[in-house]
Amino acid sequence: MSSTSGSGQAASKSSKSRGPYTARGKSCSNCRRRKIKCDGTRPVCSQCLCSSGTSICDYNEANHSELQTLEANIRILQDRVRELENSQEIDDARIRLHQPYMHQGSKSADESVVKAPRNHPDIIHQPPGVEEVLTQPLLDIFLRYAKELGFFLHIPRFRDSALLPTDTPGRPSKGLLSSISLLGFHLSGLNFEGAQHREHAYLARAQNEVPNILSSSHPDRILQAIQAEILLSNYYFRIGRILEGKYHLHAALSITFGSKLHKLHSQSTVDISNIFSIVNLELDAPLDQIAEGERINAFWIVFSLTNCWAVAADSPQNFMLESIGPTVDTPWPLDMTAYEQGALPFSLISGETVTSFLKRDPSSTSGIGYDSPIATFAKCSILLGHAAILAAAQRTEIPPEVADAFAAQFTAVDELLASFDSTLRPLNGLDSSSENFPFIFTAHLMKNVAIITLHSKFRKNSAQSAHKVLSAAESSVVLIEGHSELAVHVNPLLASLWMSVGQVLIEEIGMIRSGHHGGFLPGREQELHAKLHQVFVCMTCAPVPSPVDTYMLSKLQEMYRNA
Repeated sequence: MSSTSGSGQAASKSSKSRGPYTARGKSCSNCRRRKIKCDGTRPVCSQCLCSSGTSICDYNEANHSELQTLEANIRILQDRVRELENSQEIDDARIRLHQPYMHQGSKSADESVVKAPRNHPDIIHQPPGVEEVLTQPLLDIFLRYAKELGFFLHIPRFRDSALLPTDTPGRPSKGLLSSISLLGFHLSGLNFEGAQHREHAYLARAQNEVPNILSSSHPDRILQAIQAEILLSNYYFRIGRILEGKYHLHAALSITFGSKLHKLHSQSTVDISNIFSIVNLELDAPLDQIAEGERINAFWIVFSLTNCWAVAADSPQNFMLESIGPTVDTPWPLDMTAYEQGALPFSLISGETVTSFLKRDPSSTSGIGYDSPIATFAKCSILLGHAAILAAAQRTEIPPEVADAFAAQFTAVDELLASFDSTLRPLNGLDSSSENFPFIFTAHLMKNVAIITLHSKFRKNSAQSAHKVLSAAESSVVLIEGHSELAVHVNPLLASLWMSVGQVLIEEIGMIRSGHHGGFLPGREQELHAKLHQVFVCMTCAPVPSPVDTYMLSKLQEMYRNA
């Protein structure tokens, strides 16, 4: 004790007798490492001048230089990208999560870069402007999920342009890049102290910059504004802020119709749908087929998402289908690979695309793009939307004078669902990591939920409807089997679709327990329990949990406990 005290007093005397020294934490990095006093002389302090010649001292004012902070951020994000690319460890009920900041037992040259602790304040409080350095890792994380989040631009072209230096001609607009930075950070899964504050900073910047895209001079401002609004809407849907998500989706819809993307390759000169648009925009002629394909796909992504979220958010009416659907002339979308190969003739004339599909016109089951993954997704969104319209009409007593018309519409949609089911591309043999898998998987699930939505009202009084509803729910569970990688998908719409499926299974379990089916069926009940468990697993195993997933799952589990 005395020796320690004595050394402390000696140090105190020494510090008083020697020259001026910097305050604690403001020494150069070399003196801090050697744990010796530093006088703070620049460019070289006295200690370093005596010991190491004339090398310039590194003064890190807050114990962590800006360069180190940026390197630490980049390293965290690169670790997360590698984790996402290599993650195959999925348990029956959860994903095995790995610490994205440390990889024990595997030393590499990369580890010489400064690692950031979970609660490093410099990372938390970095100003949002420094994200330019982080564009590539954030972009790589985002692009892993881009298709699921409604990204319709040509990815190789976009990635190359996004990595151009700031203010370079051809670089995407700040608004679009800010929305991608937001989703890249959101989907990175970073969980350090203050991560939520950091995400809010990204969101604030996106909210400020996205509305300015249309008023900018960027040559691609129209498509990029649509894209940014879609991404913002999906971000809000993921975090459970449905009203704001719908606002941004409707903004994308307004720009889409204002720029007449629903009239591409149309011979019609009459367009009444612009009454739904608050803007009137003119597009220049596309440079090539890829640029034309981006426009076609942009329309169908906006159209499909609007249909889907009108149902998911339980909107009373779907004005998109009822009022705008008949005006759509834009041809069915293709894969980007097809556009690259020149599969879309510039001379193509298209018309009444949605109307022809609903009328089961032969032109809707053949021709260019009719069975592409995006077209399949769009068609299922139409079926889901019409099923929801008919289901909403059943909430009140149908007047006798329209009963026949309603029955005819009901039968038409029911038959279209049955015939369309046979044309859906099967999931068997399809790699769930492919860019087309999210479209096809979600299309299958939407088709099943459309059947459930259409027939649920008649389930108790019609054995045929009851069979169709339960069969659709069980078919949805079959989609999961053999595709454990589904846990890596982040589409916020899936939570609502699984909610519909799980509700049917829970209600069926309740009917078995109540003897509704005329006897005790323990084997059948256990089978349904197992299927419901698979739904819970699928809803739980997300790479980045979202509030909307958590909310839907908790509601479903509550229903299950009360069944």
